[in-house]
Amino acid sequence: MKEIEIHTFSALHELIETYDARTVIYRGMKSIKFPLMPKIGRIVPPQSIHSREANEKEILRLFKERALRFLDFIPTNDWDWLALGQQYGLPTRLLDWTDNPLVACYFAVEEPTEDDSVIYVYQNKSYIEVEKYPDPLRYNKVGKFIPKHLSPRITTQGGLFTIHPKPYEPFEVEDMDKIIVPNGIRRTLKKTLNKYGVDRFSLRVAKSWVNKVFDVGLVSWEQLLVKLSAIERKHEQLYCTL
Repeated sequence: MKEIEIHTFSALHELIETYDARTVIYRGMKSIKFPLMPKIGRIVPPQSIHSREANEKEILRLFKERALRFLDFIPTNDWDWLALGQQYGLPTRLLDWTDNPLVACYFAVEEPTEDDSVIYVYQNKSYIEVEKYPDPLRYNKVGKFIPKHLSPRITTQGGLFTIHPKPYEPFEVEDMDKIIVPNGIRRTLKKTLNKYGVDRFSLRVAKSWVNKVFDVGLVSWEQLLVKLSAIERKHEQLYCTL
């Protein structure tokens, strides 16, 4: 992975000009210290769930059961369910990307940090034909896809996703550049992006409503799964006594 440090917006623009817009996608992260790893890879399963894989399936199953009343459409496959959950804070094996470098730059500098920020540039020509692979959790290669149901937020942000068969390992490949944004220019870059109309309002940045879906307060996913598992066991015991 090649690392490139920029010091001005003009330098970023000149660098972006060297990439092929037909094949490249971008991801901005506020801290260079954060690993490029899906959220599910940072979740430790509760003791009641015997493996990470089972933990991931359980999270998706519970989300599908409880999210329906909040939706104005029903996803037709698990790829779309994963993408929907990813949009709103569910831990999945997906990573969010955009085909718009200004959007990626904004997410790199949006929130305050004392660290340098980073924009990842991933070059990948092909898209997954999701119809051929009904179970995304069994897809065994890193690949990119666009969900069928595009929310206004995804459309505005030029959003798409990559799926990672090894979500517990940082994603590092040769076909990727790492653009380092020094901390000292983050504020200037954010002001420049605002002048171009790239801000929270134009990008429709949404807060997570996953906790609302599960009707709980702000808790860890470990606590959430333990709580929901206990509720389901009570329901099963009640059913068995009828």
